[in-house]
Amino acid sequence: MKRWLRRNWIGLIAVAVLLPATVGITFATQWTSYFSGRDSAPVSVAENTDFGFSTAEWRFVGSERISSESSEGQRIGLPAETALVVVTVRITPDGSPESPGCLVRLEELDRGADSRSWAESTYDPIDYSPTDGTQTYCPTDTTEPYVLESTFVVPADAVDGLGLSIVVPGELPQYLSFRL
Repeated sequence: MKRWLRRNWIGLIAVAVLLPATVGITFATQWTSYFSGRDSAPVSVAENTDFGFSTAEWRFVGSERISSESSEGQRIGLPAETALVVVTVRITPDGSPESPGCLVRLEELDRGADSRSWAESTYDPIDYSPTDGTQTYCPTDTTEPYVLESTFVVPADAVDGLGLSIVVPGELPQYLSFRL
């Protein structure tokens, strides 16, 4: 056995070095690829601040909450123990042939691992009508400024520490993050 080890010591050292290096490089490549295709790098933007991102200026104008117990909440048919969060963002394309498309999500910012997030409630069975002249999505075929109004039905206990995330697919892994 000692003779075999003496004859093959170079090969054994090469395997001991190259095997972990190969596994490490493979996982590093996969990890980098995974995070570069996800919204993993938030860019925080303050309220009422114009911020250039992608091919547009973005301005978080404000948000409104409508409780299911309020008269308006009952009128629009909100489910019990929920709230409707209406978020308004002004988008000014920079004159490029296409305006950036976007995906919008509302999330809890201060709950750590227990945080929740919600997609837009555009197709939920509530009777809420957006403000006249606003868009409920980011149209890619416009070069004119517009106002995006997104709605989210959230549990009544999701009150504090909410944030709006706007993902522009061409800018991943960065995305805009507005604190409500």
